[in-house]
Amino acid sequence: MTSWKIVRMSGEAEPWWFFPDWKKDIKEELHYSTEKEAFEQYINLIEEYNKAFQHAKHKKNTAAFWNEDEKVFCEACDDDLQLYHGLILMEDEQIKEFTDEEKKKFDSSFVR
Repeated sequence: MTSWKIVRMSGEAEPWWFFPDWKKDIKEELHYSTEKEAFEQYINLIEEYNKAFQHAKHKKNTAAFWNEDEKVFCEACDDDLQLYHGLILMEDEQIKEFTDEEKKKFDSSFVR
C-alpha cells in the first residue's frame, strides 16, 4: 500500500542534499491517506512558508526557506551557518515524482 508524507526539516543544509545524517534534521512527519490530500497540504505549507521566510528555493521537488538572520553555530567549522527550513513530499520513502500538472502548481507556488 502506498503511503504519503510531508517531512518538515530544519538544519544547516537545504533538504535536497540528503547527507548521510539528514534524518537528524527532521522536525515533523505529517502522514496522509491520499496522494491528493498530501499534495494539496504540501502546496499549502509552501505558501505558508513563503509568508514566514524572506527567501525560498526549490530543487528536485523539495523546498527550502530561510531568513538571513537565522544562523546556527557549527562547532566543527567554528562558524555560523545559515539555518534552512525544508519541506519534502514523500511517496513510499522516496521524493514524490510530480505529474506535469503538479509540477506547474509546485513551481508557481514560489512566485513572489
